[in-house]
Amino acid sequence: MTTYFIGDIHGYYNEFISLLKKIHFNNKNDQLWITGDLISRGPDSKKVLFYLYSIRKSIKLVLGNHDLYLISLSLGFINKNINDPIILKLLKDIKIQFIINSWLKYQPLIQYDKNKKILMSHAGITPQWTNIKTILSASKEAQNIISGKKNKFFFDYIDNEKYQINDWKKNTLIGFQRFSFIINAFTKMRYCYPNGTLEMLTKKAPNDINSIILKPWFNFSNILYKKYTIFFGHWSDLQGVKYTPKNIICLDTGCCWGNKLTIFTWETKKIYSITCKI
Repeated sequence: MTTYFIGDIHGYYNEFISLLKKIHFNNKNDQLWITGDLISRGPDSKKVLFYLYSIRKSIKLVLGNHDLYLISLSLGFINKNINDPIILKLLKDIKIQFIINSWLKYQPLIQYDKNKKILMSHAGITPQWTNIKTILSASKEAQNIISGKKNKFFFDYIDNEKYQINDWKKNTLIGFQRFSFIINAFTKMRYCYPNGTLEMLTKKAPNDINSIILKPWFNFSNILYKKYTIFFGHWSDLQGVKYTPKNIICLDTGCCWGNKLTIFTWETKKIYSITCKI
């Protein structure tokens, strides 16, 4: 069995399938880890969801911010700023609704392999979490809410910008605020302030910002960053592994911006890519 890791697919089905053929992926023998953001921006989000659902026993994925947005809208969540025709079209498909309700909303925010010492989330691992038990517990808490009966109330809360929580406060948060921080840390984080709290606005690469305060989350000191290999997506401006430490691997290489979709092979440490058309 070969273990592969792929970055944000964003609905680029043809390129996704071409890349799987390039590496000779066999869903009966191999395993594919996915950093989230399966849908949106690309032309074939529906095909991506159909295919991944068909091979669901062979994949390990985490939810990204675009996936959470799709789930929230499927609950009947009303947002006056909805301007993504791709997601609106998906929501009208009964089969997609089935995939969301029976499978997608039950997916975690973290994937963990104890033996291989691997962690994967959409945005990374916040400097404020230095214990693996905290990370797994936080993911489970959020997963239970996302798939639970009161999920709409929580999505209503975190969509409001004034309720964006960026400080874990040493594990003292409760309720909506706790859920908000967990979602922000796992799916939206890029930079942090010197004390480790999240900065939620800046997206550019480290060399392209004029700040002596902000640091990428992976440039902080955290025992987990040395103990595990960490895979994440979400931050296409990083241009893959250009800015990250050796064992922290960004796999979002900007497929939805006319750049590449990228796969990393665990056993050989080789990287394969394919250019996406926009």
